[in-house]
Amino acid sequence: MSEYPNNLQTRFRLEEAKFFYQQMKLNFQDRTIFLFFLDAFLASARSVPDVFKKESKNVNPELRKWCESKVRELENNKIMKFFIGMRNISIHQHIPKMKTTATVSLTNDAILVDRVSVTKISPDGTIEQIESPPYVKNRQSKKKEQKPSSPEVVCYSFHELPKWFDENPDVMYLCKICLDELEKFVTECENMIKRDKA
Repeated sequence: MSEYPNNLQTRFRLEEAKFFYQQMKLNFQDRTIFLFFLDAFLASARSVPDVFKKESKNVNPELRKWCESKVRELENNKIMKFFIGMRNISIHQHIPKMKTTATVSLTNDAILVDRVSVTKISPDGTIEQIESPPYVKNRQSKKKEQKPSSPEVVCYSFHELPKWFDENPDVMYLCKICLDELEKFVTECENMIKRDKA
């Protein structure tokens, strides 16, 4: 890992967490594969401050003190506390329990005037109401009733939330916030270490 840019293993762990996040997005419709990558994401994201603690032992005492305070600040962040807890559950108890929101398209020859309404929470946290058009009978058709299409997942939500946690439970939304917090942390730490070496 010493050949990784900036010689910082902490950055490597962050990039690894980003990779798992991208794989979660790519495999969103397959719950099992999605869970494999979520589990890996939880471990990588949690390791970022731990790896940095180890790396910062080799800097001067004043900078080390600053580094330790930044790690404490990160670990006390509400989102990071939540992810530390989820990682502990994942490692020591069971895979994260999630609720799945999915939509199904229905087509048949009967007159249907109902609309299907689904709340979609995008990976960036955008909330959108999706309403299907009404289904109308094709009076000329003699075809048999068609089966519903395969469900399409629009959202995974964490099911086990601590009582103090009041954020949107959407998995992709929370993972993105976690990555943003880690990116800010790692960038600030890299800049301080570069300044110290200059």
